[in-house]
Amino acid sequence: MYRYKKLMVCLNLDEHDRYLVKYSGFISRMTRSQEVLFVYVYDSFDIPEEIRKIYPQLYSPPEAMVKKQMQKIVAEHFNGHEETAVSFKSMEGPQLGMLISCTKNYDIDLLIVGHDPDDSADFNWLAEKLARKAFCSLLVIPSNTTAYFDKILVAVDFSDHSLNALDVASAFAKAANLDHLYILNNYQVPTEHHKTGKTYEEFAYIMLENAKSRLRLALSKVDLKSVGIKPIFKKDKNVVSSIRNFSESLGDALIVVGARGRSGNISAILLGSITEGLIRTTHKPLLAVKEKGQGLNILEAFTSQ
Repeated sequence: MYRYKKLMVCLNLDEHDRYLVKYSGFISRMTRSQEVLFVYVYDSFDIPEEIRKIYPQLYSPPEAMVKKQMQKIVAEHFNGHEETAVSFKSMEGPQLGMLISCTKNYDIDLLIVGHDPDDSADFNWLAEKLARKAFCSLLVIPSNTTAYFDKILVAVDFSDHSLNALDVASAFAKAANLDHLYILNNYQVPTEHHKTGKTYEEFAYIMLENAKSRLRLALSKVDLKSVGIKPIFKKDKNVVSSIRNFSESLGDALIVVGARGRSGNISAILLGSITEGLIRTTHKPLLAVKEKGQGLNILEAFTSQ
């Protein structure tokens, strides 16, 4: 697990943190991480001075108080690798930009954030934005998640990014002593299939066999670390619901997807709608794998929506 030596965990100082901290300890043990940085970002710089005078409770929380709260949560719920160094940092400013900047400045390998798929869109906005813009891989932990998994589901489209996700997933499976992982590919029948003279069923078979062939080629390029695979092929246009529904059938599972690199279009995002759809709706932990450094620049992080 050489990739994830430096972890960063974004705390909210609320009831969701205990699930996040417990899961980060689980990941720390699995990856044998060197460092875990717990951060809290508060945004009060835009409160006018006259309002602060009327409502002094809106003042930024003292760093000592914030650090004490963070330390209490971590002491109660974090059980990381015995050699992992733990540190704390509080920051004032726009949460998204501060977190992205921090992952770059501290050379973070994996950013861990929480979310609640049953809560408001505002709560999940951060995870979606970080998925697009962070400089490192992102692990999203839903509330009420047990700090444990006994199955891993990798969604692949045979791109280099999904092969990268498969490589990481096999390393996680090895570290978790799992003897296999699930590989899910969704395929579709082209709408113009009738122009070939083939029936829908005939072309569906062609697409399935093509997917199987592409998977064999993909597996020849990846070191699975002696971990077995259980390939699953589903004919489904709604990839998000297909992945979510299959993951629900697996119990305590971790979903792993690959992040997409940037195209020549400056407004292109790093992850597609599939990953964002999963972040919004899944109740399973989601690991979005990307190569370090694949992120928007800091200026774009502050300005783009």
